[in-house]
Amino acid sequence: MDKQMNRRDFLRLSALAAAGVTVAACAKTPTEAPTEAPTQAPTQAPAKEEPTATPVPAEAAGGGEAPMLSDQVSAGTIPALENRIPLEPSVVTPVEEIGQYGGTWRRLAVGPGDVGIFPSRIWYNNLLRWNIDGSDSYPHLCTNFEVSDGGKTFTFSLRKGMKWSDGEPYSADDYLAWYEHRLLNEELTPAFPSWLTTDGEPGKIEKVDDYTVRFAFTGVHGLFMTLIPSSYGGGDTVCFPWHYLRQFHPDYADKAALDKMVADEQFQYWYELFGDRNNYNVNTEKPTIGNWVFTVLPPATTAELERNAFYWKADTEGNQLPYIDKITADILENAELLNMRAVAGDLDCQLRHILFGNYPLFQDNKEQGDYRILQWIRGYITDAVIAPNVAHKDPVMREIIGDKRFRWALSLGMNRSEIIESVYLGMAEPNQISPLSTSPHYWEEQAKNMIDYDPDQANSLLDEMGLTDKDADGYRMRPDGQRLTITYEYAPIFGSWGDIGELLSAQWKALGIELQVKEENRDLFYERKAANDHDMGVWTGSAEFNPFIDPRWFLPFSDESVGMTPYAAWYNTDGTEGEEPPPDLRKTQELYDQIKSVADFEQQKALFRQILELDKENMWVLGIATAPPEIVITKNNFRNVPDVAVSDWHLQTLGNTMPEQYFWKE
Repeated sequence: MDKQMNRRDFLRLSALAAAGVTVAACAKTPTEAPTEAPTQAPTQAPAKEEPTATPVPAEAAGGGEAPMLSDQVSAGTIPALENRIPLEPSVVTPVEEIGQYGGTWRRLAVGPGDVGIFPSRIWYNNLLRWNIDGSDSYPHLCTNFEVSDGGKTFTFSLRKGMKWSDGEPYSADDYLAWYEHRLLNEELTPAFPSWLTTDGEPGKIEKVDDYTVRFAFTGVHGLFMTLIPSSYGGGDTVCFPWHYLRQFHPDYADKAALDKMVADEQFQYWYELFGDRNNYNVNTEKPTIGNWVFTVLPPATTAELERNAFYWKADTEGNQLPYIDKITADILENAELLNMRAVAGDLDCQLRHILFGNYPLFQDNKEQGDYRILQWIRGYITDAVIAPNVAHKDPVMREIIGDKRFRWALSLGMNRSEIIESVYLGMAEPNQISPLSTSPHYWEEQAKNMIDYDPDQANSLLDEMGLTDKDADGYRMRPDGQRLTITYEYAPIFGSWGDIGELLSAQWKALGIELQVKEENRDLFYERKAANDHDMGVWTGSAEFNPFIDPRWFLPFSDESVGMTPYAAWYNTDGTEGEEPPPDLRKTQELYDQIKSVADFEQQKALFRQILELDKENMWVLGIATAPPEIVITKNNFRNVPDVAVSDWHLQTLGNTMPEQYFWKE
């Protein structure tokens, strides 16, 4: 858990640790306790009461800072510890015990772009942070916050004395610069972020003083405190080092000097250079507030990060975090190779791309590989959302797929029990795409709608649609005389989607529908999705522990709404791009807008139930089963990794488990 500790206490405890003083032990806990009142408690399950942290023994704690940093202090390359930490460091209670400094954390990545997840999944720098199970959020970059003006104004107190990784001050000026020079610059931000608007009006970001920042909206923003600890509140929102980036921006830089930099880097426009320099995926010079700092990036075959000497967190003994010196990530061609390397024990701690279908193989090799297997709870409803393209660009296919009877037939034609036994080893339950059963928004009637295997009823629905003509192979014919063929496209990265596709192909053949299974790399999958040039896609769920955060599968919400991207584009550009959705889909968007505009949770819940009622009737996306456990492979002596956690993109997992307190135990 994170607590507040002032710099004097931090340094005092560091001195005790250096002297080898033993203090009272602390109860172990796998979760973090909020230090303020819950920010959005009514929107999720009630927060659990957590034990209060007390100091724990500091065996081999390193005397307050990592030896490699002590050496740099002695060499005069970095300031002393008291000049690197904020006045109120964030204090983390380790999951198991106070850690030991040193070592390298080995990870594996699928393709160069996969390294780009580190700023969110390893750093997880937000003003607020979700705790380990997503039940609550707590102050993170800030020390406290205030919600006022009936839910229109949100004020955050930053950590005084906090610094960027290059030693420069981190302050409200960075937030103000992000607003004035990033969001309000139409070349950098053609469309103001919708999550920072109310009633179509952009919010404002104001500097109250050097360490106080205020977000102000013209209307009630009922979801702001839910979105801030999620992926929306990361990235540039909190990592915009203006002291560095201003040299690439025309609002500050000399025009001649900027033009020369643009030409030297072979860009055409200044904003291309700015985007490149503002991208942690390609630029190791951009300062960060993350726990580790990139030092080597692709095209190198192994990406590398080293500890941030100015990191602003400590354990309960006053030892500056992180414990681990370095992270490496070997860049591989595909997930299959990654899983084989994992089986061989070639990584230290990872869940990304660890495929559940390999669970028996991991079990058989865990002793030889010297690792343990953790089963975390998934915060999303499934690892396989089947998304027929209801906005298909082919008018014939749009008419077919757009008919809800067709989607009902596909659902009734799924033998979910067969898929669960074959793919999920029996460790899942039949389910549609719904909020988690632990969510206050769960509605069993919608979650269990049309999940029984009934090919006779499915065929009757298809006959009712007029799809009665068949070719010599028994496949139904489209109205234009072509075979009714659907291409099922997937990228082999997060789930056993190829195996699922092959099983569905056999099952839907009994309906007279030909399903062609097509594997493609992620970039191509995204290109075809964006171009609306696909029949059917498959992806994971997202934040169904709290669907207000990312309702991509309940309405055309974002470009991740795989089967309805033109409708999502229309929604997110106020109708300037894409295509206006049909009435029922448009209604779901209107209901979500209403949810955002009210602060009362019971009103929000009632509005979301209306969305679920429309989803139940129309079944725009199809679910097979609940998600199996999230498999985490971690070395036996790689510690402070919790046995139990909830994993989700919007929890920024591993971030919600505090990777800065992981350590190697000797």
